[in-house]
Amino acid sequence: MKEIKQLLEITNLLKVQYEGKLIFSLDGRLVGDIGEALVSDRFGIELYGKNNYMYDGIHKPSGKEVQIKASMAYNFSYPYDKDLQHYIAVHIEPNGELEIMYNGPGKPIHDFLKSRNRKSYRKIWYTISKKQLLELYEGVPYSDRIPDLKKK
Repeated sequence: MKEIKQLLEITNLLKVQYEGKLIFSLDGRLVGDIGEALVSDRFGIELYGKNNYMYDGIHKPSGKEVQIKASMAYNFSYPYDKDLQHYIAVHIEPNGELEIMYNGPGKPIHDFLKSRNRKSYRKIWYTISKKQLLELYEGVPYSDRIPDLKKK
């Protein structure tokens, strides 16, 4: 099919554009890689590259290391038993726009999950809902958020 070849060509072009820091494979990583690319551009985050366990990149102006989570179905995870320095979760709309679910330190999320005695998946990660993320995000002071370059 012509469309599949186009999709594969586009993912190969994206691999080159991001200099191998993102994989853009069609095996389930694609949404995450698209999210990382969009978030890095929107918030000025320098990506570390593929397979970095804890953080996806760094916001050089603030020195904050950032984990990025993206979803097209409002499914979000948070690492088990970690106070991430910074966590950004986004929902990718069908038109490519981002809906920011959370942009702030990981501690409020970690504390929330611990206080609720949430069960984890194999002590690897927790799931957290859109509603919970948005409620926690309301409490994040603007000074603790990475500035959104698109809102200038």
